[in-house]
Amino acid sequence: MSELLKVAAALRGMSDEKLQKLIIERMISSSQLVDFFDLAEALTKPTSVSAAISGLPLGQAKELRGLCAGVKPNPKIASHLADQMLTSPSPEFAVFPSTLEAFAEFSKKSAVSLSTLTITTLEEIASPPQNDIDRDAGVEVFETMQAITELIFDLEHRFVREVGRKNVGLPDLRRLATHLKKSTDFAKQIYELANLANLITLQGQRWQLSSDSESWLSWTPVQRYKHLVKTWREILGDSSASELSDSVKSLPGIVSLEQQLKLNYPFADSSVSSKISRLAQQAELIGISSAGWLCSWGNLVLNQKFDAASKEAVSFLPAPARKLICQADLTLIAPGPLPTEDEIFIRRFADTEQIGLASTYRLSALSISHGLETGLKVPEIRRLLVDLAEKDLPQPIEYLLNESEARFGRLQVFAEGVDERSIIKSEDRVLLAEILNEIKLKPFALVQLEEGQLASRFEPEVIYFALRELGFVAVRVDSKGKVISPMSVAQPKSSLEQQSSVINDIKRLRAQDEVLGSSPNDDDLQRQIQLAIKNKTTATFTVLSSDKEIDFLLEPIGLANGRLRAKDKKADIERTLPLSSIIRVTLG
Repeated sequence: MSELLKVAAALRGMSDEKLQKLIIERMISSSQLVDFFDLAEALTKPTSVSAAISGLPLGQAKELRGLCAGVKPNPKIASHLADQMLTSPSPEFAVFPSTLEAFAEFSKKSAVSLSTLTITTLEEIASPPQNDIDRDAGVEVFETMQAITELIFDLEHRFVREVGRKNVGLPDLRRLATHLKKSTDFAKQIYELANLANLITLQGQRWQLSSDSESWLSWTPVQRYKHLVKTWREILGDSSASELSDSVKSLPGIVSLEQQLKLNYPFADSSVSSKISRLAQQAELIGISSAGWLCSWGNLVLNQKFDAASKEAVSFLPAPARKLICQADLTLIAPGPLPTEDEIFIRRFADTEQIGLASTYRLSALSISHGLETGLKVPEIRRLLVDLAEKDLPQPIEYLLNESEARFGRLQVFAEGVDERSIIKSEDRVLLAEILNEIKLKPFALVQLEEGQLASRFEPEVIYFALRELGFVAVRVDSKGKVISPMSVAQPKSSLEQQSSVINDIKRLRAQDEVLGSSPNDDDLQRQIQLAIKNKTTATFTVLSSDKEIDFLLEPIGLANGRLRAKDKKADIERTLPLSSIIRVTLG
């Protein structure tokens, strides 16, 4: 039996809980997996196996070295390797060929002596006071949570496409980085962290918001921090976190997380795709460490005491203040951090120009329209601004609020017909002519209909974002003319979101496995046959002949013109079977 089939068989035998931990710890994207063979293939890819080995703590690294050398397994430690799908399950704990191959490469590259694999003492470095470490980490936590909030609003306002494989285009990264006054690398890390925390997701080659993103906006800082550190701890994994925690607790005084990672993960620097390197980077982002030093709540996170860790971390966040300066140039300046509820309210009707301890927002017709689309009313906006500024608003802001309220909904986008083409409607003929002649909208093939309407074959959501990107104050409406909130536009449909949930992905894999075993369709049958051919393995083919089911143990050779050629080793002949007569294929 080939490795792929062995891994797929082992996956079927795992509990749902273990499967969930495996997918999260191995950082596998499960939304596009069709069956257990797909998952097995993802787990046995060289880059995936190398990343898994690079994330092994010292005890498991030593155990894997022993298993590769043929040493009798230690069941307690080897079981962790089996849970990571680097070996077969108990009691054999046979190392998979892909693991052997990847480990051989680590043996060549690693500076660690594989014959010993013991902890050595690193050079001592003078540590800063613990309070300074925690204070600096508090600033990092504040900036990261602000950055994630900014990203959520950015995806609500814009159509951000996937570039490459699970990447973001440079213009989108630069825009986010500019608002945050950070580097594009930092913006990229925020995208990755938000994706791992299930706050954003990929659907249809577009970055979209998950339902958790709406929760994020309403959560307190303690709840937000708990969500981030819980995500980090889940990726690290129970066995790995336990070894790291024991190592940390054995040390007196202030702990260098950077050094402990080097000591406890001997292969972490030997792989470009090292999970530990990524976790160390994220630990800095979410304030588990600062400049490589472990924060006072770091060990609480390792031991899953998330509530206590979150409360301690949030106590180091900059203190909020309800103060806003409203200026005649339509900018709003927050000289210090705003309370969460006020900040979220402002971001619904104002664009950000700079986010940090002091933030700057800008009002525009587009931003006010966005707030009105989400259900806000102009009196509410005015009341909050006056309350925070503690004085009357400048005349230009008052004028903008009144004009935005009067012109709201004058440019509408909606779907029409069976093919749901987009219709752009407005009573302003000059505005429609400007849209029709806009060079940047030429790719959408807009055509003039009756007076007051334009049409496009692209879906309304795409047209809506394209218009707003060019400064046209458009709103989406449904068939009854009711305004559709951009928050609902940005949210994926519930059925799509279920596909991105690891738990629901596992249920889907289980259901597909049952279908393969009972009543597979033609695509399923061909897929299994192709797998058998690719892996040069035998399979049991159940054929329906004269209302009777007959089983053949065959090794498939080829598939063409609706017929299967295969070797029947038992009868020592070659058989040709029509696909239409095959009702079931059992691999292995």
